[in-house]
Amino acid sequence: MFYLGEYDEETAKEIKSYLDKAGLKVDTRSCLVMEEETTYTLKDKLSAVKEFIEDKSQLEQYLSALKSVLPQATPENFEDLFLKELDPLMMEKRDKILTLSENSESLSPKEEEPLKFGSEEWMDSALFVSRARIFSGMIFSLNDIKIGEAIENKLDDPIIEITVDPDDYEEMPEQMKCDIDFYLEKAVNIFVDEFTTPLAIDLNDEFWDTYPSEAQRLKVLGLLIEKLATAPDSRKMDFAEFAEECTMTLEDDSSVLNVYGDDVAEDLARVLEKSGVVKWKGDKLKWKSKD
Repeated sequence: MFYLGEYDEETAKEIKSYLDKAGLKVDTRSCLVMEEETTYTLKDKLSAVKEFIEDKSQLEQYLSALKSVLPQATPENFEDLFLKELDPLMMEKRDKILTLSENSESLSPKEEEPLKFGSEEWMDSALFVSRARIFSGMIFSLNDIKIGEAIENKLDDPIIEITVDPDDYEEMPEQMKCDIDFYLEKAVNIFVDEFTTPLAIDLNDEFWDTYPSEAQRLKVLGLLIEKLATAPDSRKMDFAEFAEECTMTLEDDSSVLNVYGDDVAEDLARVLEKSGVVKWKGDKLKWKSKD
């Protein structure tokens, strides 16, 4: 069986459906997999880790905004005040867009024009808001700050935690901490009967658009299997010659596709033998008659 890949349950179900419709023989096997995520952080007073921070200006901007808005902030209005302090022009633009969405006649066409956001602007805006939320949440959590309560001098030299890359340091900072998270999940492995892969030509365009890598691999294997299943004129072949036939080159005006299967020639011969195409004895392969 040809191993196509490992997928979550929904994706595996969808892929199998496409392959079944095209006539390929598919086998699925569930298993448990474990994903590992390693994060390195520095956690200490700002004064102790400031030298390791690349973008100090942004951090200082965040802290300055927090100091400015927290004295008059409530849990209900903090985020709005904080974001407006950080970027008043962008937040003004956001407010006008929200007003326009509620009442399409609230602004004139001339006023609407500057409010049009491109996809890159929307992405920048989303990242800006996300980073600001993460930073403020980190500061509140590590420094025992509650919105609406006196902050005293907690923001003068607050405890912060930043993510770092250990490869950036010749000597590891003493504050560096390594967190390793393991996530146990269920996955589905998909296997395809090699002899049915020539039917990959019947996979529809939607499958090619959604799963181009899988479609390409199935098509290429199918072409190789078709080539090997085609009997030579003598209907006989030495195994060494068969192994040489387990490579293939396809070329057009813009690309060259090479397939190297000589290292698994024995496995490919077994595929043909199991499917009743050849008889393999010793160092000889003989293609059976279609009659």
